[in-house]
Amino acid sequence: MKNLIVFIIVFTAGMRVQAQRNLTLYNMEPVPQRLSVNPALSPDCKWYISTPGLSSTDLSFGSNAFSVFKLVSTFGNRPNGDFLLHRIQSKEFLDEPTFVNFDMNQEWFNMGFRARKSMLFVTVLDKVKTRVSIPIDLLKYVFEGNRAANVASDLNFNFGLDLLHTREFSLGFNRTFLGDRLTLGARAKYISGQNMIQTVKNDMRFRNNTANLTLDVQADIEVNKSTPFLEDQMGVSVKQRIFGNPNNSGFGLDLGASLDLNKRITLTASIIDLGQIYWNDAQKIKSKKPGSTFSYKGIEHLISDSTGFQNSFQYLSDTLLHIFALETTSTSFSTGLLGEFYMGANLRVNARHNAGALIYGSFYKKQFYPAITFSWNSEFGRFMALSLSYTAMRENYSNFGLGLGLNFDAEQFYIASDNVYRAISSDQQNLRIRFGWNHTVGRKEWEDKQKIKWIKK
Repeated sequence: MKNLIVFIIVFTAGMRVQAQRNLTLYNMEPVPQRLSVNPALSPDCKWYISTPGLSSTDLSFGSNAFSVFKLVSTFGNRPNGDFLLHRIQSKEFLDEPTFVNFDMNQEWFNMGFRARKSMLFVTVLDKVKTRVSIPIDLLKYVFEGNRAANVASDLNFNFGLDLLHTREFSLGFNRTFLGDRLTLGARAKYISGQNMIQTVKNDMRFRNNTANLTLDVQADIEVNKSTPFLEDQMGVSVKQRIFGNPNNSGFGLDLGASLDLNKRITLTASIIDLGQIYWNDAQKIKSKKPGSTFSYKGIEHLISDSTGFQNSFQYLSDTLLHIFALETTSTSFSTGLLGEFYMGANLRVNARHNAGALIYGSFYKKQFYPAITFSWNSEFGRFMALSLSYTAMRENYSNFGLGLGLNFDAEQFYIASDNVYRAISSDQQNLRIRFGWNHTVGRKEWEDKQKIKWIKK
């Protein structure tokens, strides 16, 4: 037990705040959508079909500085936004740039069926992943102004935006081996790139010089983008709306496995979103004069440099346009699918109740974002499934999740959140909720088979 505690402390010490990825859903056995996190984890039915557009809506918000409700109140009602200034002054912000994430996965179609020892499943869904980086110097300058700490120093206003919108058409398959003790699964995906914005560089520097009372401005910007569906809705054909631009596409792969060591212990693992998207119809927006500096000395010098008051503001405008001048060129490049992995172990008390432990990891810009989840998972007849979870993350150890699945004959409704307490509170820096509606058939037959399998083990 001591070694386990030390392992958890060391593992979570390197965590950065990141929205969790369906950690509660992973162990909800009756819900077909758990195939999305491990293609070897089949639901407890013979076949299923989703309610088109309603089978799965997956929303998440994450930030290393803001809560979702306080973020709204801060910029929507300034008097109630003193918490932000307090956090800046008390150095509660991280040294790295503040970020805000918003992700959404919308499932349009999902169907699967069993054939003896195998299961085949087809899915169509959209994925939207966004990340906004907010420079701490910008927040300080907005809330503190020209204080002593902000004078005679470089202020980096390196705001960043990354957006990835894709549509996946996937075909998955799993099969059992070794007397149904081992299940191996895989999912192949054709990825259609819908919209993409990638901030490669956004180096904007402002400096207040006390010696000569000038404000120096410098900019170096580089952004890759491909946004046909955001820019020209009328010019996009029906075929392109469904399948996207063939010049912006790629392929992905999910792999999963599940092994029953004995009657009570099951080990599982999966790797999700291996692959790349190739953007061959894209543009690069880049500064024409990177590193150029404009020094603003005041209105008197501006009038003098522009030979008269009438031309002074035109001179200022032309100079700033020269500093921030951008050029657009065609380009092509590739982006990864932001891979994830899961490793789990379940201890089964009986056919309806089990305890689970799950390790999760994802990567973003060469940084690793892990989490550890412990859960209790129960089924109450064929009517209800309940999962309770706890997740440990860096500087965030109060993540208590809840998953609930309800079955009314063939109709199944489910909802899962990795942090149900913070989802209903005002102090929410990480929120993920997933819900949907499926039609399932053959649950009784499959359940009876599993009971016989449990007794024979």
